Amino acid sequence: MSKKKNHRRTRTTPKQASPRRPWWVVWAVATAAVVLLVGGLTVLLTSNGSEPEDGTPKIVVDQPVIDEGYKKLDETIRTSFTLRNEGDATLRILGEPQVQLMEGC
Repeated sequence: MSKKKNHRRTRTTPKQASPRRPWWVVWAVATAAVVLLVGGLTVLLTSNGSEPEDGTPKIVVDQPVIDEGYKKLDETIRTSFTLRNEGDATLRILGEPQVQLMEGC
């Protein structure tokens, strides 16, 4: 009697397809794209670059540069200048105005 070899059959599987993305990822990407598109169009259509309807304030200084010449270090200097609004809206100065002191040659 001959011994028969017991061969197991191996099944060959067809090539596996690439893994599919979950459905919610596709919907999330599509929703984000639509939101960005609508938001971008809204910004482009509402910002036309025109001035506000109620006007714009415009500050004008009568003397932008004041030269007091050479002074001693402890000497007090008083200078005045005028600010005026030449715009067609109310000018509001928020906070304390800053004046820059420059020493030069």
